[in-house]
Amino acid sequence: MNSNRCEVTATFLDEAGNGVGTSDGKRVHVADLLPGEVAEVAIDHTSPHKPEAWGRIVRRLGKQSPDRVAPACPGFGRCGGCLWQHLSYPAQLFAKRDRVVAALGELPVVRDGKVAVAEVRPSPEQLGYRNKGKYVAGRSGDHVILGAYAPRSHHVIDTLGCRVVAPIIDEIATWVRGATERAGLAPYMESTRSGELRYVVIREAAGDVMVALVVTPTTPRAKLEEVANALSKHPAVRGIVSIANDRRDGAIVPSGSSAQVLFGHGHLVEELAGVKLAVGAAEFLQVNRAQASAMYARVAELAAETRDSGLHGMRAVDLFAGLGGFGLHLARAGADVVAVEIDRDAIGGLRRAAERANLPLTAIAADAGDLSSEVHAQLGRPDVVVVNPPRKGLSEGARRLLVDLAAPTLVYISCGPESLGRDLLALSAHGWHPDVIEPFDLMPGTAQIETIVRLRRA
Repeated sequence: MNSNRCEVTATFLDEAGNGVGTSDGKRVHVADLLPGEVAEVAIDHTSPHKPEAWGRIVRRLGKQSPDRVAPACPGFGRCGGCLWQHLSYPAQLFAKRDRVVAALGELPVVRDGKVAVAEVRPSPEQLGYRNKGKYVAGRSGDHVILGAYAPRSHHVIDTLGCRVVAPIIDEIATWVRGATERAGLAPYMESTRSGELRYVVIREAAGDVMVALVVTPTTPRAKLEEVANALSKHPAVRGIVSIANDRRDGAIVPSGSSAQVLFGHGHLVEELAGVKLAVGAAEFLQVNRAQASAMYARVAELAAETRDSGLHGMRAVDLFAGLGGFGLHLARAGADVVAVEIDRDAIGGLRRAAERANLPLTAIAADAGDLSSEVHAQLGRPDVVVVNPPRKGLSEGARRLLVDLAAPTLVYISCGPESLGRDLLALSAHGWHPDVIEPFDLMPGTAQIETIVRLRRA
């Protein structure tokens, strides 16, 4: 066999959807190779820092996996999204659970079999579940394309026809492409820093749609108004905004950006725990609405199970609260909630929503990892703390806050199994140990997995 070639049998999939196996003491990542499949592989890159390499299939050897299925999306393999679409859904769930088990394997209660990782709760829908589409503007000849960057490049792949977004989002994206072409709104070119249209964000709620055109600051208003006029003729469009973005760090909607309303409203109305919230282009909201609602409700159930009286009168703190999915469900069920979130726009929306619904929820704009003494005092001595940090997990400051609050029950929601395992080990040193571990699949076709862990303090 050629010196830069090897035979690889994949044993699992990495987050990028590559099959991973070993050859000559190296871990080799191979595109489009499922667990159990074998191929002759040409090595394209070898890490200079660790025994790891990346390659491509030259020749398949043996049978294909019985778990291989035809991907639903036309852009699969090119757009860099939904990299597990070629794996059957039951096999995806199995692999996601394995990822959680591996990440939490050092926890004594998991290692000793005292607490099992539950089967992954499947998403009610595997296609059409995303309530938000984000598109990079690009050019193909004289035409505008809306899509995503190809893996490890800034080449834009057309993703119109995507099956993962709600169908109305894909329909509106097609309208946007036509309207921007007719208005002469030129796609932005990073290499020359020329052009106008950088990104398009399309959000859906209850069949209503909002479109955000992310453009350079010098984009002529007349072009934006021409696009808005065309899009406003679609019966589902309730609002169109423009957002100026001149940054070069990859941020689509930079924090603190203001939206200029071109048509209708600058927000859509979402509902969480029966509470209506105004949601703009920038606010973070789980893209799988049905599964997120199930997760919010389950967290409230797990908190209620810790007391005979349930949530009534319980003091709860919701850290990294976002728009309040967890906090609103706790408050709706009777808990007195203090919600902490660093995003001032999100916390302002949550505060107004809780006041309108007359719910016992206090919303505070603050960094959970760096609270002032005044805010710390407002948290009191809670019965339960719900914590939902970003993928990287808890900062040292946030962990210290949990120790200071000393709540008998923590409910930790994580989108990063590896950081979750690290944080749970750190918390175990302070007496908290898991008694429930439940993964939820919010993003079928990807490696992503959310995990709810309830911890009780000895």
